[in-house]
Amino acid sequence: MLRRALQGLLAIAAAALALLAASAAHAQPIAPACQATAAVSSDPAGRGASPPAWRCDGSIADYRAPRALLRFDLPQTGERPVYFTTRASTFGGIVISVVDRGGAVRSVRYGMDDAQLIGSGLNFVLPLPAITPNSDRVVVAIDEAWVAPVVSDGRLVASPDDIRWPLETMLALAAICGLLCMPLLFDLAFYRILKAPFLLWHLLSVFGMLALTLVSSGLVLHLADLTLWQVSMLLPLTSSIGVGAAAVFAADLFEKGCLPERTRWLLRCFAGITAATSLAQATRIPLLREHGSDVFYFAFVPLIALFCVALGQAILRGSRAARYQFVACMPIWTVALQRIFTNLGFGDAPQDQIFAFSAAVAFQLVVTSLGAADRFMILKDERDRARAQSLAMEAMAERDPLTGLLNRRAIEARFAELQRQGFDTMALIDLDHFKRVNDTHGHQVGDDVLRVCAGVLRADGDRDAIALRLGGEEFMLLLRGPGTRQRAEHLRRAITQRVAASIEGLEAPVTASMGVIEMPREGLEATSFADLYARADKLLYDAKEAGRNRTMYERLTLFGGGERAGRSAAVA
Repeated sequence: MLRRALQGLLAIAAAALALLAASAAHAQPIAPACQATAAVSSDPAGRGASPPAWRCDGSIADYRAPRALLRFDLPQTGERPVYFTTRASTFGGIVISVVDRGGAVRSVRYGMDDAQLIGSGLNFVLPLPAITPNSDRVVVAIDEAWVAPVVSDGRLVASPDDIRWPLETMLALAAICGLLCMPLLFDLAFYRILKAPFLLWHLLSVFGMLALTLVSSGLVLHLADLTLWQVSMLLPLTSSIGVGAAAVFAADLFEKGCLPERTRWLLRCFAGITAATSLAQATRIPLLREHGSDVFYFAFVPLIALFCVALGQAILRGSRAARYQFVACMPIWTVALQRIFTNLGFGDAPQDQIFAFSAAVAFQLVVTSLGAADRFMILKDERDRARAQSLAMEAMAERDPLTGLLNRRAIEARFAELQRQGFDTMALIDLDHFKRVNDTHGHQVGDDVLRVCAGVLRADGDRDAIALRLGGEEFMLLLRGPGTRQRAEHLRRAITQRVAASIEGLEAPVTASMGVIEMPREGLEATSFADLYARADKLLYDAKEAGRNRTMYERLTLFGGGERAGRSAAVA
């Protein structure tokens, strides 16, 4: 049933991705014709006594430089651009200059607070200075960029709508986010049944992937009013949560003996290192700007490599869970490595990279959830078997192996509860001259007599009588309801009849003596098992002394002061 539910999620994810791919049509913004780097003190319009060394071969300016310059040649015909847009991330400042053919320059400087975030694709836009028919080019100076996409994704557009993803695309991404919520519910439900740590780590990993998808796609802006600074902090944090928790999840998921303990320790260690570098990157400490991003992205590489090594080790050792993880993680690790390298500046980061990432996340979601569910069922079966064995051993410890009746240990532990349920009569029964049966007919016949006696006292179907064997030829009855003494006497007499009918060749009838103690309901809670047992044992001794094959009973009465009085009688 669980597998069918997860397979249904896979079908929904595939449909959402098909819709997403079909709707991935983008407007054609204006890309920079040339790029360069310069000092922050240089002319942001790219002029001055020492003009920058423009590179117009399609190469991307180094975002680590104090200032990256993007030059856009304005088209002579068609719609003129109005906005500069790029990928949402931290920067120190952006100066946009419009240069006319006559040399006039109009510039405006923006900070992060001026950025207008777009909730359809995580970009932001900044208005251009006025563009006239005489305008020749636009130069954008980006100071102190923290990641490569801020420079590599820079474009000019006529309207924010040109960079908004189609509604179908956003609906498809929202559907994927909805799918990512399902494993959260599964993990919480499973954890209530089986307190396995890997379920919590899987929940945290899925939460990180869900949050990363929401932030990367811009859907989070429809749920909360976030600033560019807050979004820039969330991106590294959510990615580290998803990846780091996935590593610890794998370390706890793989079966014992299928993964070296050193590898488990290293997975947790590198997950911690990744979390630490992510936290440092999220704080945006100025001293870390130049190399903090490199450290942040490079920290994922050894973790991914170690994860692959752990998968190989576990699979070679026969891990069932590792095979699920291998199938699930390869696509998302491939996309993650691509994102890492493009964010480090090795190549252009395509705007639709989120599509491949979402596809990998959806696939990883379903397969990993299947693996976690499979592992959960295996562990649950193992726990249930262990619990059943424990209960069986406990039952054996509380049962007499010869007769199957409960023993004193079982009743004494539950006596207070039985009193509350109304069991107010205790009868001790001892077979008379039982040693003669063993000496004359052998212990096998003696055991048969004990089993027949147990069958009589068990009184099958009577929920108001509990029989137990105390040891040797001594038995106990606990009774409740009307006529308890008479019912106990009936069973005592039935022993002689049933033994004679069931066992042939006995030289003499097997009789029994009994001591019965009755306690009024209002005084039950004040009477302990040991106290009642001592009184019933005294009555049994009296019955033996009086000639055996009889019953001695006593009914206790409580007076207002708590003193007890009683009366005894004998029934031969």
